[in-house]
Amino acid sequence: MERHRWLPLEANPEVTNQFLKQLGLHPKWQFVDVYGMDPELLSMVPRPVCAVLLLFPITEKYEVFRTEEEEKIKSQGQDVKSSVYFMKQTISNACGTIGLIHAIANNKDKMHFESGSTLKKFLEESVSMSPEERARYLENYDAIRVTHETSAHEGQTESSPSSSQPHCSHCRTKASSLCHHASLPWVKRNHVDPAKATSPSLRLRRWRPFLRLPSLGLHSVAPNIDEKVDLHFIALVHVDGHLYELDGRKPFPINHGETSDETLLEDAIEVCKKFMERDPDELRFNAIALSAA
Repeated sequence: MERHRWLPLEANPEVTNQFLKQLGLHPKWQFVDVYGMDPELLSMVPRPVCAVLLLFPITEKYEVFRTEEEEKIKSQGQDVKSSVYFMKQTISNACGTIGLIHAIANNKDKMHFESGSTLKKFLEESVSMSPEERARYLENYDAIRVTHETSAHEGQTESSPSSSQPHCSHCRTKASSLCHHASLPWVKRNHVDPAKATSPSLRLRRWRPFLRLPSLGLHSVAPNIDEKVDLHFIALVHVDGHLYELDGRKPFPINHGETSDETLLEDAIEVCKKFMERDPDELRFNAIALSAA
């Protein structure tokens, strides 16, 4: 039975950076848009990168894969370093915030916190807790909840009824997300037939960072807190030489193999490609990267 529900956040660097600033994180590191998978588009992302946040649709295909993946890992095992900070998600519409916590907590040594930082205090107080205990602790951590709600109200947008652009919900029930709108305008401007743009390269180039433009018929409005949505948000981080997928809906982190500070972005994007390949007919993918400012 769901006990807690928050408003979803956007996959919008402006919103996420302001949210983290309000939680007391110094802007030495900032979230930026990832425009696509191609090398020339990845080269636009400032380096170094210490985390990637992925927004993706929760579909039947994905849920089948998630169940099979969990059973396989439980059967075969995997190596997960004890230094990985991981927490479960028990709050509906909170995976945007949980993804940000995962990104910062697993790069805490790189971050600069302001005096009295709410986020630093939460991380220090929860460091010795289990993933389940961290989830329960967040449920009652009003300082983060209030900041989350403020950021959600400031950033949320939806398509107006007159808009011709497709509109995606913000996240799935039990799993908040950062908002993304489908990016067919990129395809039209670049003369790519949507029916033919099925390769991972072209498909991710249909990604488009969230835009709040009157020409797209968008306007700012906070969604209903009870809105049922089907997009979800995860973090990809580097800890002790390995790339981990951190998803509060899953029972444990997923080890995706070796990585380094220098190759994290490219390695994380390879994981993103697999998400897209599992749902080749889906458009609703978006990513932002935590980069040195």
